[in-house]
Amino acid sequence: MWARKFWYRFTVITMFFSAGIIPWYLTMRSLHLTNNFLAYVLPVIVSPFFIILVKTFVESTPKELQQAASIDGAGVMTIFFRIMLPICKPILATVAIFAAVDQWNSFQDTLLLVTDSNLYSLQFILYNYINQASSLSTMVNLQNAGSTAMSSLSTKQTTTSIRMTVTIIVVAPILLIYPIFQRFFVKGIMIGAVKG
Repeated sequence: MWARKFWYRFTVITMFFSAGIIPWYLTMRSLHLTNNFLAYVLPVIVSPFFIILVKTFVESTPKELQQAASIDGAGVMTIFFRIMLPICKPILATVAIFAAVDQWNSFQDTLLLVTDSNLYSLQFILYNYINQASSLSTMVNLQNAGSTAMSSLSTKQTTTSIRMTVTIIVVAPILLIYPIFQRFFVKGIMIGAVKG
């Protein structure tokens, strides 16, 4: 029992005191996750927040279900796959939504770990577009106002319009996916809040 409490507290402490970017980068590099798609997936799988969220949910499930199944002769794997896993669908969907939104908005992973343009995240690509638009806008302002090509370019695309377009592109997929998982999400969040 003491080992369980120790590892739980150890996991909670890692949420409050992170090692920082340099040790994180060195760890990811030693795991050969630079220029690798797994750099987006692996850190989310071992997130302390998600581990604690799932642990709390599993502890709130009635122990009588597991005990009744074991009395009926079910083994550990049968109890897990036939009883606990179906019960955990709401929390797993909630964790999947949280992880997807977290990685969808992730900018740091691409900035620090990826140099291959085929692996750039959408956030990083759109960030580059905004920077290019700002540079183009600055160039247009510095050029001669008499040039018709440059003046038409400056009236058609402004930095603000590109930022708003980028915002729509970034937010739209999450808004389209959320209604599909809404029933799991609401059930997963409410299960720990409402008891009895």
